[in-house]
Amino acid sequence: MTAKKTPKMTSEMTSEMTPEMTPETVQDMLNVSRETIDKFAIYLALLEKWQKSVNLVARATLDIAWQRHILDSGQLARYLPAGCKTILDVGSGAGFPGLVLSIMQDATVHMVESDHKKTVFLQTVIRKLDLSAVVHNERIESLPAMVPDVITARAFAPLGKAITLLAPHMRPDTVLLLLKGRNVEEELTEMPDYPIMAAVTYPSLSDPEGMVLQLTQDH
Repeated sequence: MTAKKTPKMTSEMTSEMTPEMTPETVQDMLNVSRETIDKFAIYLALLEKWQKSVNLVARATLDIAWQRHILDSGQLARYLPAGCKTILDVGSGAGFPGLVLSIMQDATVHMVESDHKKTVFLQTVIRKLDLSAVVHNERIESLPAMVPDVITARAFAPLGKAITLLAPHMRPDTVLLLLKGRNVEEELTEMPDYPIMAAVTYPSLSDPEGMVLQLTQDH
């Protein structure tokens, strides 16, 4: 499989990626409303509160949460296909990217997370923000076929294993949007040919070494 690449980020984009990134900067980069930013702020406040007793994210990322978690997750919205109604987010953890996309989009987001404490946190945020999202407290291997419009994941599994696990939930037009790191090209090289996938990589807005990987079945 050969992945198509997009141009690298400009110096202007990378200069914005600092620990001091503000909600207003994220609002501009994601092109969202003030109401959406306010919901993100409530979400992050809950995250910080729960982090004291439940290990939801790496503690060091709390100080750069707008960049590391909100922007990183929210950038996937620009790659959602028109008319997207259902999203399956696998290995949701603290809700990145699933909860962020649920805040931004009208689509119903199904979040799969096997850790019970994390699912309680996800459900708490959903209730607080009145989101159209569903939490499945189980492993993806045990989940009945969902066949959503889009499947998302961050730090889920190496690409070959991920495709094998996600294949039962894919229909011919399902789009995979995966947040990946510097080793994405190596993962693509090692990925099996079944199912046949077409890959496009986009530079991350939140991490100069990160990539957004878009996979579709190659008809």
